[in-house]
Amino acid sequence: MIKYPFLEQGATIGVTAPSSGVPSELHELLKAARTRMESQGFKVVFGDTVWTQDKAKSAPAKKRANEFNDMMRDENIDIIIPPWGGVLLIEMLEYVDFENLTPKWMLGYSDTSLLLLVITLKTGIATAHGTNLVDLRGEYSDATTAMWQSVLTTKAGDSVLQYSSDKYQKKWDHANPTPCVFNLTEKTDGNLYPKLAQDLKAVCLAAVWM
Repeated sequence: MIKYPFLEQGATIGVTAPSSGVPSELHELLKAARTRMESQGFKVVFGDTVWTQDKAKSAPAKKRANEFNDMMRDENIDIIIPPWGGVLLIEMLEYVDFENLTPKWMLGYSDTSLLLLVITLKTGIATAHGTNLVDLRGEYSDATTAMWQSVLTTKAGDSVLQYSSDKYQKKWDHANPTPCVFNLTEKTDGNLYPKLAQDLKAVCLAAVWM
């Protein structure tokens, strides 16, 4: 049976980097996201892995897993949102303590999709494919990104309706963010986006690992 967490108002967000961390030259992205989340009533707790990046990963696999395990067991943390994805999350899966994870939301996309899938398959805890933390630093969120709060605060027995976005972002341009962070220049159609292809690759890797 799937266990669906519920996100309370004023929740504490735990930020850990199970894949890539944020290099020093981009730390302002994290600080801006924290300021924006705190202005909306959230509390934000950063783990050590968030602030470091070495050879395509935030930290050694065991350190990433231990920090993730600690945040999942911490009763004062209500939801975990990584800063962003990456490429080497698969290295830390063998060290995750799946038998002792407290049910709470984990939210993210890209390489994080791998961890989301494995958590749900092994524990029955629902996870959410959605925004990463750095995507929440804008003056406002676009309609698609903003849905994360509506979905994660939906009570048992209630429902929420989502729609495809009108436009999507073709590539990142961190030097020129819009007020909603994303550069939404491409009209949404039925084509398979590069990001979706990357996420499907993560799902395949998870199936092999399982």
